Amino acid sequence: MNDIPQELDGIARDLHHVAIVVRSLEEARPAWEALGLACAAPEFVEDQDVNVIVCSIAGQRVELVEPASDASPVSKFLEKRGPGLHHLAFEVPDCAAAIQAARERGLELIDEAPRPGSHGTTIAFLHPRATGGVLCELVEDPKSAAK
Repeated sequence: MNDIPQELDGIARDLHHVAIVVRSLEEARPAWEALGLACAAPEFVEDQDVNVIVCSIAGQRVELVEPASDASPVSKFLEKRGPGLHHLAFEVPDCAAAIQAARERGLELIDEAPRPGSHGTTIAFLHPRATGGVLCELVEDPKSAAK
């Protein structure tokens, strides 16, 4: 079975992570650890004005995302929708090529060019209108390429 949305078939190679917006990393972390996920130290992602904790279990990643300021786009999301699912992130071998392929397939982009993500990744977002109302991120992860 192909778990990749039809719109991304051939662009994405795997699910990279699920991102959850939280009001406070400090308050959210214990519940995820109680479920058995190993959670790393927080990282500030300047480009997105967020703090992120990567939690993992059995090779799967959940990223907890906290706005670092009221000016963060995630802060606006949190105010409008509350805590919960923010986006699905799909691993791509080359973020710039994935953006080009998405553009050629008529998918609406938020990012026209790759930008820095957390933990040394390169990312770009597709508009939720392109994927049935779900915000999707394209992630080029140098750690995955090394495997």
